[in-house]
Parts: sequence; structure tokens; C-alpha cells
Amino acid sequence: MHEQGNRRKHVVVIGTGGTIASSGADAIDFHNYSVSSTVEQILTAVPEAGQIARLSSTQPANVDSFMIDNSVLLAVARAAKDAVQDDAVDGIVITHGTDTLEETAYFLHLVLPTNKPVVVVGAMRPATAMSADGPLNLFNAILAATNSSSVQKGVLVVVNGHIYSARDVMKRDTSSIDAIDGGKYGILGEISGENVNFVHAPVKPHTSNSEFSLFGLDELPHVDVLFDHQSAGPHLYEAALAAGAKGIVVAGTGNGSLSAGARQGAAYAHDAGIPFIRASRTGQGIVASLKSDSEHGIISANSLTPQKARVLAMLAIAHGEGVVGLQDVFDNY
Repeated sequence: MHEQGNRRKHVVVIGTGGTIASSGADAIDFHNYSVSSTVEQILTAVPEAGQIARLSSTQPANVDSFMIDNSVLLAVARAAKDAVQDDAVDGIVITHGTDTLEETAYFLHLVLPTNKPVVVVGAMRPATAMSADGPLNLFNAILAATNSSSVQKGVLVVVNGHIYSARDVMKRDTSSIDAIDGGKYGILGEISGENVNFVHAPVKPHTSNSEFSLFGLDELPHVDVLFDHQSAGPHLYEAALAAGAKGIVVAGTGNGSLSAGARQGAAYAHDAGIPFIRASRTGQGIVASLKSDSEHGIISANSLTPQKARVLAMLAIAHGEGVVGLQDVFDNY
């Protein structure tokens, strides 16, 4: 439910750019738009949010999310950490482009040491578009961040009135208004009017229960994602290792099945002592461990998509996890 108390809760809105902060040439320009607004400017489009929360803002980045690299990711995470560790802050909202929203949200889900509500929000249409979805999504995200039911749920993603866990959320369409969903694991809850209703909760370790931290993390190891297919060759795996990759994730077919070229790539990684992780290009489902994995020390990604397997691998490797212990990490998270 929407909660009224003796004081409005303090929510910090962290802007990173994306479609929610973009403008197009006219109301029917749904694709050729660019980032044009700061977080303070997009908040002016939702004056009602100031009635449910005391708002402040910060802007560690202002880019399209396909431009976010590891350095920007760490900057956003540090801004979020500073906000949640402020005793005067009750929750935070992060505005973000939808292209890589799921990766940033999952990274924050693993590293933020907090039980406070953390909500990531984006939009599929720029602010200038007919039926722009950004303002209502932002209002709902702030509403969720003020709600006590959002406490200890890890990082949440709010779009189209639905609440998703950062671990399971994914973008499954190029431009549809309902491009963001939770796949086979579904939604945690939904927002109806000013009522926040949870029906599920995440059970995998996250935020305050995660073993991962930003402490001493000045950079992230390079981990590549390679896409497997018929007649794939091993050359891209050779190139990744030559470029200094500290881990390789393969988007395998079906149950993370590997072509002959990908299996040769796994052998190269094994010889170099580099973790090699099997995920699935199907986008959902558990990649089960196989007896053949032991030959090259291959790790199965469990139910993480390739892009999220990369996030977990980066953090685990950065925290000193090697090939032997990574399978336990993927089974646990």
C-alpha cells in the first residue's frame, strides 16, 4: 500500500541517462532520439512525486546505456552506495537506459550493502514521444522506493506497473512498450494506483547478504561474451585470450551446448587457466552441469543469461575466485 507517515521519506534519484532522459525530433520519433535531459529536468515532469517523497538527485553519468562500460558501472555503483549509506536516505531510484538496464541492476543487486529499497527504472519511449512511458514509470519507481514492503527485496526494477527482481529481469523486445519482463520467473509484484503490492520475494543472496563488495574494487576484470552457432570457429576465443580476457562466457545453444569450435575455445581457456562459462542463447532456463564439463573445467551458468553470467563472473574473479570455486558461486547466486 501507499504509505503516509509523519514525514515524507527521503529518496535519492540517481540519473544515468537513457531513453527516459531523451528527446526526439517530434512526437512520432521513437528511435532516432538522444539523451537531452538531466535527472533534475526529468523530475520536473513528475511533480506529483514530490508529494510522496522528499527528493534529491545526483548524476554520475548521462549516456545511452549501450555506452556504459565498466568504469561508468563502478561510478554508478559508488553513487548508489554513498546514497544508501546516508542515514538520512530512506531509498534510492536509478534512472537508466533499458538496453543494459538488466546488467547494471544485477551488478547493484550483488554489491550494495543495504536493506533499503533500491529501484532501477527506465522507459521505452523518449520524453517527447506520443504516450511517453517515462513519467509514470518514474513516479511508480519513487512510490516503490518509499514503501516498507520494498525493504530487503534487493534491487528492484519497476516498469509498466510491474516490479521485477534485478536477478531475473530482462529486455526481450527491441522497442515494444512491454519489452522488459521477468521471463519464466515472472514479477515480484505490481503497482495499482498508489498501492504497491508484492506477491513474491527473491531467495538468492543479494545486497546485504551478498559476499561481493565495492570495497577496494577500482576496476573490473575483462570478461567476454561469445555467441555460439553452427560452424563456429575457435578464432574468437583465441582473440579474447590474446586480448587479456580473465573469463569467457559463451552463449551456447540449448542447454549451453557447445559447437566443436566453442569446445576448442574451452580447451584454450583451460590451458590458460581462464574460467570458461556455459550459458544459453535461448534467454531462459537452467543450464545443467554435464559430465563433459570436467574435461576442460567448464562452469555452467545455472539460470543466468549470458550478460548476467558475465556480471557475476567479473565480480567473482575480482574477489579472487578461480576456476575451481566459480561453479559454487553460480549455483548459489
